[in-house]
Amino acid sequence: MARWLRAGRCRAGQGGAAPTGRALALLLPLWLCAAGGGAAPVYNLSLAVDEGLPAETLVGDIRAGLPPGADPPGGFLLSEGSGESAVLADFHVQPETGIIRTARRLDRERRARYSFAAATLRGEVVQVEIAVTDVNDHPPRFPKDSLQLNISELSPPGTAFRLPAARDPDAGGFGTQGYALVEEGGAAGEPPLFQLRYVRPEPLELVLLRRLDRERADVHRLVVEAWDGGSPRRRGRLRVSVRVLDENDNAPAFSRGEYRARLREDAPPGTAVCRLRATDPDLGANGEVRYAINRRQSDPDGYFAVEERSGVLRLRRPLDREARALHRLVVEARDGGAQPEVSSVLVSVAVLDVNDNRPSIRLLYLTETGGPRVSEGARPGDYVARVSVSDADEGGDEEGAEGDGGGIALALLGGDGAFALRTAGAGVFFLCVAGPLDRESRDLYELRLVATDGGTPPLSAEEPLLLRVADLNDETPAFPQPHYRAAVSEAASPGTAVLRLSASDADEPGSPNAEVRYALEGDAAALALLRIDARSGAVSTRARLDRERQAALELRVVARDGGVPPRAAACRLSVRVEDANDNEPRFERAVYRARMPEHAARGRRLLQVSPTRPRSARPPERPRSVAPPPLSNTAAGSRGRGRWSAVSAYRQSHKRSLSRNTCSVGNEHSSGLQRESSVSSG
Repeated sequence: MARWLRAGRCRAGQGGAAPTGRALALLLPLWLCAAGGGAAPVYNLSLAVDEGLPAETLVGDIRAGLPPGADPPGGFLLSEGSGESAVLADFHVQPETGIIRTARRLDRERRARYSFAAATLRGEVVQVEIAVTDVNDHPPRFPKDSLQLNISELSPPGTAFRLPAARDPDAGGFGTQGYALVEEGGAAGEPPLFQLRYVRPEPLELVLLRRLDRERADVHRLVVEAWDGGSPRRRGRLRVSVRVLDENDNAPAFSRGEYRARLREDAPPGTAVCRLRATDPDLGANGEVRYAINRRQSDPDGYFAVEERSGVLRLRRPLDREARALHRLVVEARDGGAQPEVSSVLVSVAVLDVNDNRPSIRLLYLTETGGPRVSEGARPGDYVARVSVSDADEGGDEEGAEGDGGGIALALLGGDGAFALRTAGAGVFFLCVAGPLDRESRDLYELRLVATDGGTPPLSAEEPLLLRVADLNDETPAFPQPHYRAAVSEAASPGTAVLRLSASDADEPGSPNAEVRYALEGDAAALALLRIDARSGAVSTRARLDRERQAALELRVVARDGGVPPRAAACRLSVRVEDANDNEPRFERAVYRARMPEHAARGRRLLQVSPTRPRSARPPERPRSVAPPPLSNTAAGSRGRGRWSAVSAYRQSHKRSLSRNTCSVGNEHSSGLQRESSVSSG
C-alpha cells in the first residue's frame, strides 16, 4: 500500500528477501528469538522530503511500512545506534512511535539519500529509504566571475571562442538550461558583434559576427547570463572583456589630399618648402610613419628631399623657372609593420617668377565627336569642353577672380547666355551648356575665351571658339494641309499619277533627321489600288480601277523621318474615282417574239425592245426612237426586207454589243403573203 504524509512520501511493501548490511547483523538475534528460529519478514518503506525545510519537519512514520493493523508493541529498534550516524545527525527518529522528523535543514547537494532499518519486538523489519528531493536553491555559477579574451581585429567573422560553462548543483530542470549574451556599451542601432552558441553536449562558445576594428573600439564588454529551469529562475553572470589586438590594418593617411607650395626660383638649397603630415591609428611599430620621395614616379633629378621622421620637404638644388615652372612630387608614407602599409600624396611646387609671359589656353572637347559640336539636345550643365589655363609666370597655375590681382582669371565672351564657365580647380575650367539650344533657331555660336594673369601690368590671351549646334531629331515632318483630295478616272491605266504629296522637316537639311519617307496606310482594298513613292511622295495607281465597285478611296499618308527613333506625321488622302463609259448595254431577253396580222396598218406597234441600263452611274445616251418603216403588201411579198430601220441604226452604233446580242426581225413569206415576224438574238 502507499500513502503520503506531510513533508514526505511513504511506500510500504512486504517482500521475502532477507535484510543485508549492518542492520541485519544487529537485529539477527532479536529476529531469531521473536520468530522462533524462522525467517523474519522484511518490509520496505520509501520516504521523500524536500531539501531546505526547517528542522522538525515531519518526514514520515515507520509504522506505515508494516502491514495494515499491525501496531508493534514496545516500538522499534534502529540499526543506527552510533552518534556519528548520518541518519541520526540529520533526522530525529522516535523509536517508541516510529515518527521521523528532520533534525536540521537538509542539503540534497551534500547528501541525497539516507537508509536505515527498524525492527519490531515481534521480529518484523522495516527497511527505510529516505530520498531528499531537490529544490531550486542554487543559481548557475561560472568558474570565474570575469574573463578576458584577446581577439585579433583581423579575425574573420564566424570565429568561435570557447567559454567556461556555468555549473548548477541542482538536478534535472533546476540545473542550467540556457545562456544569454548582453553587450555593454554598443551603439544603438548597430548589429551585434558577438553571439553565443551552445548546443548540448557541445561547449559554450562566443562567435564573432562582424570584423572588429581596434581603432573604433579596443575593448568590448560583454555579460554572459546563465539561467536554470526553476520558477522563478535563478541566474548567474560572467563578465567577459574582449580586448581587440592591434594589427597593421591601417595605412598612413595624409592630412591633405594634395599639397601645394610656391617657391621662388632664387631660393637657396635647404629652404623648407612645406611640411607633410601622415597619421596611422595602429599601435607601436604599426603606427610609426616614415616619409620618402618616390623617385621612380617623380623628381628623378633630385631637386627636393624629405626628412624621414619629420616630413619636412626641403630644396636640394637651385631651381630654374624657365626650365621647369612646376614640380610635382609623389611622397610616400610607410609604417613600421612587418608587412608595411604605404600611402602616397601629390605635392605640387610652383616656381615663382616675374610676369613676363602671357597666359596660355588649352581646350579639350568633351563632346561625342570630340570636336566643337554640341547637340541641340544638351541640357544645362552638360560639359562641352575642358579649359585649362596656365602661365609660365608667378602664380600662373592658380585660378583667380577677374580683377583680383592674383592668379589667372578666365572670362567667356559671346554666346548670349547659352554657355557658361564652371571652375573645377587650379587653372581648370569646364565650358558647360547654360541654356536651351535649338539648331533650327541658331546653329552657330562665336565664343571667345579671355585669360588674364594677375601680374603688374596684367597680360591676357584670347582664344576664339566656334561652336556648331548639332542636329537632334526633335522636329516632326509636317504636311502643308491635313487633308488631300484628288480624282482619277476609272479608265486610267496602272501607274497613272494621281497627285504628289510633300512633307517638310525642320531638322538639319541633308541629314537623316530631315530625310522624309512616305507610306500609305488604311484599307487593304484601297492599298491594292494605290501606291506611293517612298522618296518623292508621288501617288499613282497600282491596278485598274472600277468606279462601279469602289467609287472612293480613303487612305492615310504617313511621313517618317530617318532619325533614331524616327518621328512621323500623317495626313488624310481622299481619291474619287471618276466614271468612264466602260460598260455595254445588254438586252433584257435573249429572244423576243411577236405576232401581227398580215393586213396591219402602217405605224402599228409590233413590240418594244430596250437594253438593260449599264452599271455606270451616268446612263449612256439613249438612241433616238425611230419608228419602223411601214410594211406594204408588195414589199413583204417578194423581197423579204421587213426589218426596222431603228434596229439597223442601233446595230451600227453598238457593234460590240450586237456581236453577242443580235436582234433580228424576220418575215417569212409564202406565196407573197407575210405570215410571221420574229426578233432573235445570237
